[in-house]
Order: sequence, then C-alpha cells, then structure tokens
Amino acid sequence: MIVVVIPAKGESGRLPGKNLMEINGKSLIAHAVEYARAAGCVDRVFVSTDSEEIASHARALGVEVIRRGDELGGETPLFEVYRHACKMIGDKGITHLVGVQPDHPDRAIDLDAAVRYAISKNIDSLFTVDRRGLRNGSLTILNRKALEADPFPYTAALQDDCVNIHTRFDLEMARRNLSPHGGAVRVEGRAIGPGEPCFVIAEAACNHMCRLDTAREMIEKAAESGADAVKFQTYKAEKLVTGKAVSFWGGEPISQLEYYRRLDRFGRKDYENLFSYGREKGVIVFSSPFDDQSVDMLAGLGMPLFKIASCDVPNLDHLRHIARVGRPIILSTGASTEEEIDRAVETIFSEGNYALMLMACTLSYPTSPENANLQRIQTLKERYPGMVIGLSDHTEPDPNMVIPALAVAMGAKIIEKHYTLDRTWTGSGHYFAVDPPDLKRMVDNIRLAEQVRGNGSLGVARAEEQAWASARRSIVAERSIKRGEVLERDMLGLKRPGGGLGAEMVDQVLGRRVLRDVEADERITPELLEL
Repeated sequence: MIVVVIPAKGESGRLPGKNLMEINGKSLIAHAVEYARAAGCVDRVFVSTDSEEIASHARALGVEVIRRGDELGGETPLFEVYRHACKMIGDKGITHLVGVQPDHPDRAIDLDAAVRYAISKNIDSLFTVDRRGLRNGSLTILNRKALEADPFPYTAALQDDCVNIHTRFDLEMARRNLSPHGGAVRVEGRAIGPGEPCFVIAEAACNHMCRLDTAREMIEKAAESGADAVKFQTYKAEKLVTGKAVSFWGGEPISQLEYYRRLDRFGRKDYENLFSYGREKGVIVFSSPFDDQSVDMLAGLGMPLFKIASCDVPNLDHLRHIARVGRPIILSTGASTEEEIDRAVETIFSEGNYALMLMACTLSYPTSPENANLQRIQTLKERYPGMVIGLSDHTEPDPNMVIPALAVAMGAKIIEKHYTLDRTWTGSGHYFAVDPPDLKRMVDNIRLAEQVRGNGSLGVARAEEQAWASARRSIVAERSIKRGEVLERDMLGLKRPGGGLGAEMVDQVLGRRVLRDVEADERITPELLEL
C-alpha cells in the first residue's frame, strides 16, 4: 500500500498561517491534497498536523487526519513526522510513504512516475531538489526500510524546480506561476515569452517633440522596420521634477523642468489618435506613464500594456496604481538592487496582477559597451524563474546592430531600443537612438539570432542526415576475404560511407567467420558474419 502524508503544522515563523493561505481559491493544503488524489498509485491520503484548525480543514476536504503533539513541532526533522505518521496509521501493508509538503503548490513532478522510478530502482528514499541541487519538500518517497532506518537515509534525488514558500514574496511567486500568466503573457493577441518570437519595442519616448505628424511617422516607419510595438512616455513636467533638478544626460545643458516642459504637451486626443494609428499599422502603441493621472488617462483609452521605468522601481504607490489597472506590465530594473526589485515585484503581484515582465537595463544614457552587462538577463532569469525577461538597451547603435541580437541569443524575450527618425536632431533622446534603417537591421539580426539559437537538442538533426550517412565510416574489407576466414584487425579498414557496421563495432566483429567471399572495400554487414 502507498500512502501520502501531508505535513502541515499550524504556525510558520516567517509567514504565519501559511498552510491555510489560498492560491486560486484553494488553500495550500487543498493543492497538496488535489495533487495526491490525482495519482493513480496512491491508496490513502493523510494530513499530519498539530493544529485543530488545520485538522478541521483537512476533514472538510475528506482527508484522514493524524494529530501530533508539540514534540513534533517547531524545527523537528520531517522524517520524524513521517515515522510518527506511519506508526499512527499502523498498517503493516504500507510499502511506501510519500511526503507532500503544502508549501510547494506549483510542483510539476509526476507523482506516479516518481513512485514507479523509486520502485523500479529499489530506492529506499527519494527526495526532490531545485535547479541548484538543494533539497526541497516538493516530494519525498520512503520505503519501509527507510522509515525504520537509523540514521535516516537520503539516497536519490529528482529535480522539481518549484517555489518553496517561506515568505510573502515566495507566496506571490507561486500565485504567479499558477496564474494564466505562468508562461507567456498575451498582449492584444500576441504572446510574449517561452517559445515565442522576441517582442521588439521601438522606444520613441518623446522624440516626436510633441508633433503629432512626427509621432505618426515614427509608428509607420517602426511598423515597416518590423517592430512589434512603439512606446512613448507620458508625463507632466511639474509632477515629475522640481524646478532645481539638473539634467543627468548628454545634450543641452538645461534644467529637467525646462526640458520636460517642452515635451509634455500630448493629451488624451493625441494618444487616442496614436493608438488608433498603431492598430491600423499593425503595431501595439503604448506608453510609460510617470504619474497616476497619466495612468488613468491611458487606461481609459484602453492602452493594452504599461511600461514602468527603472527610476520608479521604488515608487510603490505608483506601481500599485498601475497594477490595479489589471493589464500587462513591463518593469525595467536599471540601477536597482535585488531587494528593490523583489519589493516591486511583490507589490505588483499583491494587487493580483501577475502579467509582469522584467527588463535588464543599465541606467546610463548612452551605455558604453563595457557597462552593458548583458549577463543581467541570465541573473534575472535565475532569480525570477518562469518570468519573461527582456533587455532595455541604451547602448549607441553599432554599425552591425549586434548587441540586441546577442541579448536575444542569451534568452531575452523582449528588446526595447530608443528610436528616432533622425539621430542628428537635438535633444537627449536622439543621438543614442536607432533610426529606421538601424531598427530594420536590428530586427533582422534578432530574427537571425532566434533562428541560429535553436533548441539545444543533441543527436542527428534532419539537416544532418545526408552528411551523417555519407561522412560516417563503416567497417570494410581491407583486402579480399575468403569464405570461412576468421576476421583479424589487419583485414579490416574504416572508410566512408556509413551504412555498414559502424567504426565502434570493430572489436565486436574480430574473431567472427565470414559466410561468403568478401571483396576489397566491401562493407561488413551482420549477414556476412557467422553467429
């Protein structure tokens, strides 16, 4: 008999009441119960707890309950809880006990397959590890021998890289993984994420200089260049900077207030016009709002995607306001610490918005190549597994537009690049932006990078089959061999093409007799050899 034991203590030091917290309307305990019941190999399911509240909840789920005392609480090793459970069940017919901890609700490992593996390999104790090789509580499989052993053995591992919930942030990450946005994020019918083409954003900012005809031309040229989206910036100067703020970028030596006053003149009708024109041209048009009034205006126009700039990562009220709109969000992370990014992600997730994508970014205008640090893409992918990660690239356009393509080869699923119609125009955003020809070259390189990146699989690819058959060597007769002769090494050569016994089979044919005369250079095949 195979039983599942779900250990669920009443209190958790770092996240009080953790095991009764809900994801998608079900407690963490209910998720564990559902997982156990879905397995065909499981005969009985138990919840082991020191809490009457959890015991009542488990009974309401139709699960058998094992009560344990304070001596099995706190930091008591879980295998002692499993031993206690086995003793309390008291059935000598138990062959395996499976531990399923409730704080791993997004587990992906197949329980039936894991049990079959443990039994077929005669494994006493099997446990799961994350991608770093650290043991987690997604699954523990123990046979009778392991349950009775002292000291307790851990003998084999399988990987299940799910969230191990200890904190509120972990809980929100698990909620995200179990939401409809656990993989790709969809924006106006376009999927962004795993298995999808890179989403290319032409960051127009305010390089339109508040001319509607220029902004429309930017949309038109970006569409022709193959971009997926055009992004603008929306703000009012007085809500963004003080009168004494000095500029921190190259270009004109003027105050930030004076600079932004020149560029904050687009209103509701202008954006309505641009959104409509984008739909006509087949590109998504959206914006980065820098104040809550701009958020509300853009949301009221049905803008399908919001961008939050790196500078607003610590602005939690602003993040909450955007998250409550309930539409996909791209968050840049330039000049932000791990703790700041965690806090921003948790803030957005806590509003129930899990359609969040993160951008690696260097907050420098322009960014020199040695400061681009594309490896941040991988760092974000590892720290926020399953989330869509991209690059907001501030490097000056190189002649071959290679940097964005490199980022895509490293796993970026979004590329955002500052964009202008003419790099010679004055202002902070033009000289380090791409113009339409650069944008076209960039998009073409990105698509090429996606092609050559492939899927990493080994083996003989379809494109290799012809060369494989011709270039591999077969065992051949080095000279004429008479019927009945015993094969010796100097009688055999290794020559192209393939199709006969491969070169790796030489040692296995030595000492075998041939059943008929063999001509020089003839391939040696199994039917030529005596058994």
